[in-house]
Amino acid sequence: MNEKDKKEIIQEVILTLSKKHRISWASDFHAFEKGRQLTLAGVTFDNFPKGPNTKRTDGDVVAHAIVMALGSATKTGDIDDWFPDEGETGIKSIEYLTSMRKRLIEPKNLIIGQVDVTIICGEYPRMKKKVPLMEQNIAQGLGINLEQVHLKVSSMDGNDEFARLEGIEARVIVSLWEDFM
Repeated sequence: MNEKDKKEIIQEVILTLSKKHRISWASDFHAFEKGRQLTLAGVTFDNFPKGPNTKRTDGDVVAHAIVMALGSATKTGDIDDWFPDEGETGIKSIEYLTSMRKRLIEPKNLIIGQVDVTIICGEYPRMKKKVPLMEQNIAQGLGINLEQVHLKVSSMDGNDEFARLEGIEARVIVSLWEDFM
């Protein structure tokens, strides 16, 4: 086989696989308010001075960003499309991940390749200790292996909004594959 034929075959394989591969990025930000509890990826931070100012859910920016990334990758809408505001309060957002797995991922025969999360907040040292538990909760909710989840925390040095603990943000990248076997 000559080089030209090899190159054409490789390009065809890449094109075929790229039609089966989806990547999406999403973020969620909530302003902080005193007296609110902070929950990230289903983990509650009891001694945190502030929490998200949400009314309906626990304000888990990690879970919210993952839902939005999954909806974007599949072109099925954002978090409000999947979980409309119907007056219910006290919702644990981490449960959204299991719901997305059962209502979207499994019925469409999708395979999650990777979930990469960055949490941005000035109080990152407190959060860093709970990264393994947060990764475990994400993996469990989505029904994937722990090796497919990576979570890191950043303080965004120099960004006053985060340093003053005015809010928290999660940025997420997900990769999905259509099951082509």
